[in-house]
Amino acid sequence: MKEIVEKYINSLPKIRNFTCTLFKNLDSYKQHGTGVFIKIGDKYFLFSAAHVFDDFEKLFIPVEEGKTLIKPGGNIIKNNPKKDRNSDELDVAILILDNQSVKDLSIDYSFLDSSNLEINHSSVDFMSYIVFGYPSSWLKKKYSTNSFHSSPYIGITKCVNLNEYKKLKRNEYLNLIVEYDRQNTPNTKSKSISYGPDLFGISGCGLWYINHFDLKSEPKLIGIMNEWSISNRDRLIATRIDAYTEILRKKGIIDFQETELFGYK
Repeated sequence: MKEIVEKYINSLPKIRNFTCTLFKNLDSYKQHGTGVFIKIGDKYFLFSAAHVFDDFEKLFIPVEEGKTLIKPGGNIIKNNPKKDRNSDELDVAILILDNQSVKDLSIDYSFLDSSNLEINHSSVDFMSYIVFGYPSSWLKKKYSTNSFHSSPYIGITKCVNLNEYKKLKRNEYLNLIVEYDRQNTPNTKSKSISYGPDLFGISGCGLWYINHFDLKSEPKLIGIMNEWSISNRDRLIATRIDAYTEILRKKGIIDFQETELFGYK
């Protein structure tokens, strides 16, 4: 048990290095979403949620503790919902980063290697998952140094029973649903367990799998979070990472293993 706890603790700095905040509006600096940096082959990507990238032209990424603001460039791929974003079970957004953006972002961030993307994930009934994102309510600007300080929400959680997917109008082959225990949330600032925050702002962050049975393994990215369920505030919903890799694979942008869970026409 001690080794498992150490594995979680040692995983957090790695996950943090792959995760960025996405700010909106230069005048108000509103925390709008989160993203995860990925490298597949010789391509570099920022994965997030489509509803976050709906305002892409207004977004920027802070580096050097917010002293420098980067407007990332590249080609955007995102899905359009059949009805509206609120009922969008896919909610996928990908930025194929240009070379200058990769160079600028590498000041503060690292890119997750594709070997640590886990497609075809079968959920386990253990507290084997980490949600790591940046809520809007935990962002503070330090005016004396004109810098920003975002405290991450770190949720150690487990997947829900499959019978809940239908209730939340989601499909287990495309989505992953985990618990949000708001009463028992780690607070990195106070170093205590406290009442959790409103989670607006974490959309686009990673859902990570920690393998208890292989203590030498790295954290695996299995999904991108995109919804804090309105009908059940104890549930968080992610789109499987398979959707991201399949879109890129079908477009011929990456050479990657095909998922076994679904197919795109």
